[in-house]
Amino acid sequence: MRINKLSLAVLTAVTCSSQVFAAGFQINEHSANGLGRAFAGQAATPENASVLATNPAAMTQFNQRQISATLSYIDPELDIIGEVTTTIGATPVTLPATEHNVADGAFVPALFYTAPVNEQLSWGLGIFANYGLSTDYSEQFNALNFADYASVKTVTFNPAIAYKISPELSVGFGLNAVYGEAEIKTSVPAYLSAATGGALPANGKMLALAGDDWAYGWNAGVFYTPAAGTHIALSYRGKTDLNLAGDIESDLVAALNQGGQLTLPLPAIAEFAVGQAINDKLSVQFSLTHTQWSAFKQLEAELDSGLVVPVKEENFESTLRGALGVTYQYSSELTLRAGYAYDDGAVSIENRTISIPDTDRQWFTLGASYKLSNDASIDFAYGYLQGREAKVHEQQQLNAFISSELNAIQHAEAHVLSVQYSLAL
Repeated sequence: MRINKLSLAVLTAVTCSSQVFAAGFQINEHSANGLGRAFAGQAATPENASVLATNPAAMTQFNQRQISATLSYIDPELDIIGEVTTTIGATPVTLPATEHNVADGAFVPALFYTAPVNEQLSWGLGIFANYGLSTDYSEQFNALNFADYASVKTVTFNPAIAYKISPELSVGFGLNAVYGEAEIKTSVPAYLSAATGGALPANGKMLALAGDDWAYGWNAGVFYTPAAGTHIALSYRGKTDLNLAGDIESDLVAALNQGGQLTLPLPAIAEFAVGQAINDKLSVQFSLTHTQWSAFKQLEAELDSGLVVPVKEENFESTLRGALGVTYQYSSELTLRAGYAYDDGAVSIENRTISIPDTDRQWFTLGASYKLSNDASIDFAYGYLQGREAKVHEQQQLNAFISSELNAIQHAEAHVLSVQYSLAL
């Protein structure tokens, strides 16, 4: 099947936006106590059942059933400041392409349960999210052909078991069922519609896709205590692929109004973590986390008609996240935390788009736990994420007569609030 240049252009625009957007933003907010120390040492710090999200082996450290429920609110602030130049025939027109607060805030819940079977064996279940974000540009934005709306949501169901090989060493293994859904759209900017005499409908859908899928994977971990007060952990969560199948719509190309799918890889995550007690009240935590974003080499879209479109060479880069935290037992009831992390961005300059607020960022966090009783506690945490200013350059050839070029600067930061209730049963 042949596809004309306009069809390929609109398909490329929306697919790049959705994939780059999802690939470059990872959700870490599984626990409030973890956020308080910027998730430093998370896989090696079994304070409550939420440790299951990063290291199932640590479940053996609980001699009672544990339940933890967390609710986090992520408030990103993403500003795009730039201009778009569109050439129709031989005439270039340059207009501002500036938008503020284009990334939506979101509540992220998480729930965990762990239970010992005997002195060696434990099991648990976690329900949480590892990936997701959304961006939404107004109808007045002059670069809607590059990005209009994108939303990706995932939830992971993670049953796991852990076995204590010796008093010092435990291992754990889990299975993952991941549900994901996505909605992505690019549109015709109003000025472009006017410039073409209405041949391109204002705010008409260049391409819109809504789809969902289930994917399955695994995770594993090791928890080691070489000496009293020292915890060392390794954890790994394998790569899974979501094949997001759904409906494709276009107001410009009738042939694109059919079913189709996009493959959305969720990359593997590996963590090395250490927790070290300094004395009875003070401890420090450290993590180094590797996320295999390099799995993103090339994106393809497949339509029900059988057409497979090679969209773009992505060549994303794997990332490292380093975190250092401190925990202080202020009293028998109150525990205080602080943390710092540096988080690599996954997207290089040549691959960055305005659909993804992805860049290197720093985390500054504070947190506290209050013991309500011998069996219950509540955690609060706040995190400020400061993103590095990033340049964006995109080009698009709509047809033989119309081309568009975007040059912009991204300013990104985020505020995260988290609360958690934990109970030993």
